[in-house]
Amino acid sequence: MEKNKFYKQFQSQKGITGIIVLLVIIAITILYTVANKNKFNNTGEVVINVTNYDAPRFVEDTEIKDAISKMNLDRKEMDAISIKDIEQSLNDIQFVRKAEVSKDLKDNLVIDIEQDRPIARVVSASGKSTYINKEGKLIGLSKKYAARVVLITGRGADRLLDEKYWKDTVYGRNLLYFVNKLANDRFWNAQITQLDLQPDMSITAFPQIGKERIEFGYPIDFNQKLGKLKVYYNTIVSSKGWNVYNKIKLQYEGQIVCN
Repeated sequence: MEKNKFYKQFQSQKGITGIIVLLVIIAITILYTVANKNKFNNTGEVVINVTNYDAPRFVEDTEIKDAISKMNLDRKEMDAISIKDIEQSLNDIQFVRKAEVSKDLKDNLVIDIEQDRPIARVVSASGKSTYINKEGKLIGLSKKYAARVVLITGRGADRLLDEKYWKDTVYGRNLLYFVNKLANDRFWNAQITQLDLQPDMSITAFPQIGKERIEFGYPIDFNQKLGKLKVYYNTIVSSKGWNVYNKIKLQYEGQIVCN
């Protein structure tokens, strides 16, 4: 009788011990998974996705793979590397706006690249040139493609080669807002092809269609100025046709001056 009682107690203790061991194994597995979720082990493939914004692709797969290769991810002795380190390396590539790296269920390294989008090209009087993005960041030029964006030229354009000018001056911030407006509006993006900055930083625009010089003045109240320019196209051009006037002046409040 006592022997049976002892046997039952032993079995019960054995069952509890087994449960404890199982729980410990599960806990260790969870901790290991959490500790390594941001690590890449080189057992899968590299999958690259690039968003294009319906524009030329400035970021090529070869550039991404070269950056990955320089990190020696294919070395067998390297067990793991931080996902954040990979993202930082990819973010340093020209025209990469944002890189996100993750792993899928097949152990592939999935790289999602948000491509930077030029909204204008600055061409200074000294011959220097660069694209800018929507935040006013200078992102250089591409050797592969030319973006169809508004040109910013003239003697005043040299100031725009300093990235701080776009961010730290009232004029720069207003001009950036104006250029973003042109870039994101289908009609104006197609119609206005060049902004020429005069020595006093006033703006003269040149259209895709027509020979008119459009004097905007300074980049203030440009919504009203664009509204007046649209009135010009819808009324004067529709009734008299193109190339009737040489200059369209929009800088005067409440009126359009044509000569």
